[in-house]
Order: sequence, then C-alpha cells, then structure tokens
Amino acid sequence: MIEKGRLTVRQLASLMFLCTIGEQILLFPSMITSYAQQDAWISALLGVAGGVGILFIMLVAYKQHPQLNLIQNVIQTLGPWIGALFSSFYIFYFLISTSTYIREVGDFMTTHILPYSPLGILHLVFICTLAWGLLSGLESIGKSAEIFLPLIVLFLLILTVCLLPNVQLSHIKPVLAQGFLGPFKGFIAVLTYPYCQLCIFMMLLPYTKKEPHLEKDFLLSGMIGGLLLSLILSMCLLVMGPFLTQHHWFTAFNLAQKISIGNFLQRIEAFMASVWLIAVFFKSVLFFYSFILSLAHLFRLANYRSLILPGSGLIFAMSILIAPDENFYLKVIIPYWIDWDLTCGIALPLMLILVHQMKMRLRKIKQST
Repeated sequence: MIEKGRLTVRQLASLMFLCTIGEQILLFPSMITSYAQQDAWISALLGVAGGVGILFIMLVAYKQHPQLNLIQNVIQTLGPWIGALFSSFYIFYFLISTSTYIREVGDFMTTHILPYSPLGILHLVFICTLAWGLLSGLESIGKSAEIFLPLIVLFLLILTVCLLPNVQLSHIKPVLAQGFLGPFKGFIAVLTYPYCQLCIFMMLLPYTKKEPHLEKDFLLSGMIGGLLLSLILSMCLLVMGPFLTQHHWFTAFNLAQKISIGNFLQRIEAFMASVWLIAVFFKSVLFFYSFILSLAHLFRLANYRSLILPGSGLIFAMSILIAPDENFYLKVIIPYWIDWDLTCGIALPLMLILVHQMKMRLRKIKQST
C-alpha cells in the first residue's frame, strides 16, 4: 500500500469540518446570495440537509470496497481501461481544484492584505507550505487539523456574537418574494460547493482507523460545517443586506470590518483572514494529496512522495494560467464549476454504486445457474 499513515476518526472529522468550510468562509455568502437574494439563508439550510445525503452516497460507494480509495475503487469497479479513463477525469479535477484554491488565496491577498506583492510570489509561498505539509505525511496533517479546529470555531462564534448589535431583520424580508426558483438555485449551489467537493474524502476513508462511530462522525462533521456556513451567510444578510452581500466577493471579510464595540474591539478582519487561510490550507493540501496519490496509483508507483516536487511546479503554473483576472474567474469559471462538482460528487459515485450492484447480481445469476 502506497499510503502507510493512518488517521483517527477525530482527525478525519476535523479535516471534514475544515474542508467543508474551506474557502467557502469568505465566498459562500456572495455565491448563494447571487442566486437566492434575501432567501439565501433558506437555500443554505435546505442545502445542509441535501449535503448530508450526498455524503451518505459517498459512504455507500466507499463501503463497496472499504480497503480501496476512490481511484482504486473506480479501476476495480469499471475495469482497467474504462477505470483509467474516469480516474484521469478525477485526477484533472483534483489538479484544477488545487490550482483554483491557490489562485483564490493569491487574489485575496493582493486585493485586501498585501496589494503590492507579486501574485506569483504569494502563490509560491503557499505552494511551499502545501509541499511541506505533504512531506510531513497524512498523520501530521490530521494532527494539525485537530489543533487548529477549536481555534477556528471559537473565532467564528466570537465574530457572530460581536455582530449581533448590527443585526437588522428587515434585510431578509419579504420571505420568498421572488418565489421558489431563486432558493432552489441557491440550494443546488449549496450542494455543489461545500458538499460535492468532499468526494476527496473517498481518498482518505481507507486510511482511517475503523471505529464504530466512523460513519456517524463523518456525516455529523459535514453537517456541522454546513450549519456554520449557514450561520455566517445569515449574519452577512442580516448585517449587510442582500445587495452588499452579493456584490462583495469576500463578504465575510467585509463583515468582520463592521465590528466595533466601544471603539475598543474593532478592525479584527486580519483574524478573519487568518482563519480563512488556515481552512483553505487544509482543503488545498488534501486536494494536492489526492492529486499526487491518484497519479501514483494510476501509474503504479511505489511512492507518491517523488511526485510532490513536479506536482508543485505544475500546480504553480496552473494557478497563474487558470484565469487572467478575477472577473474572468467570477463570470466564466464559477457558472460551469457547478456541473463539474455535481458530476464528481454525485453522478460518478452513483454510477459506481449501480455498476457494482449490477456486477453482484450478474455474479449471483451465474452462480445459481
């Protein structure tokens, strides 16, 4: 087995939570509000329920071959040739996703924190931290997630409490003024961005210690992460209103700027940026890990570590080339990303389940005859 490390269920749950919120801490309110306007909070809550269903589908697909990761499962279920084709599809998805998250970090830093820093240098620094994390091993990544998780949750809860004096319920009225179409589109977007992207955990589940509460913690951590995103989205709507929430790309960062208690506790948006960077780091490192581990399985390499350096160079190049500017990313990439996520997170796992069930039935028929 290429991967020798093992995660505890608590570490897997911590990683699941951090990847659920991931880069969505800042981007989620703007994206969902663009579809559902003041009813975005309804889309978010319904999307959490649907997202748990998606995670259940991933668990069913994993349990067909619990000793195999996603790429091995695809090859085992679909055969060496067709399986290799669909594996390449997932590998490309992991590559582009990692590059996109790094580009989001670069765009955020150059527009809000370090406006005079070269974009390429910021990408290079972040990629070096990802490579260092991969060299440390899967177990080290899991232990780090356990350490950072309480700090992130604590800060987000403090952020919510500090914003309560600025809440205005009129910002979410009237409810369902535009009908059900907008909230339904927002519901699909919620299924896509936080939850379909969690298909990477089908790469991690085989390397998790088998404990009785594994499945329960897997689903629960995904649900709690979605509820926290719904809370942040609701605070953005209640404090800033749907118009400003929709038109500020990094909405939660702008939300943190509005905190001012007694002219003493204010300007804590740097903490919000730190929380976001930590969450994006864990999501990016897992996508990077899935990318090089998938390549190692596809080409039957003995170790994935030899791919870290060339993979870093490839991702660095793709993070620059993926979009010429932020407007291209917003208007061209994101609308089509929904279809890609739905395919990788729902359609292909369902296909694996159906093909496996058909093969099992055919095997029973042959045995009975």
